[in-house]
Amino acid sequence: MKEYQLVLERMKELEGWAEYIVEALHLDQRNEPVRRDMLRRALQERDLRAIRELSWSLRDKLHTVNTQLEFSRPPAENAVPAGHGLDEKSV
Repeated sequence: MKEYQLVLERMKELEGWAEYIVEALHLDQRNEPVRRDMLRRALQERDLRAIRELSWSLRDKLHTVNTQLEFSRPPAENAVPAGHGLDEKSV
C-alpha cells in the first residue's frame, strides 16, 4: 500500500474512535458496563461537559480532515487501473 493510503486509513480509524467516544459520553450502550448516570456521579458536571464538548470537536475535526484528505488524494491514487474502466471503444 502506498503511504497516502495508510495515512488515510489511520485517520479514518481515529475518526471511528472519536465517534465511539462521542457515543460513550452521550448515549447508553447496552454492551457497555458504564452508564451516563455513573459518569455524572463520578465526575464533576463541568468536567463531564468539557469532555463531551471536546469529543464533539475532535470527531468533527477528524471528519473535516478526512474529507479534505479524500479530495486531495494524489491523482495516481484516483486513477482507475488499466483494464478496469471503460475505454473509448466500449462507450
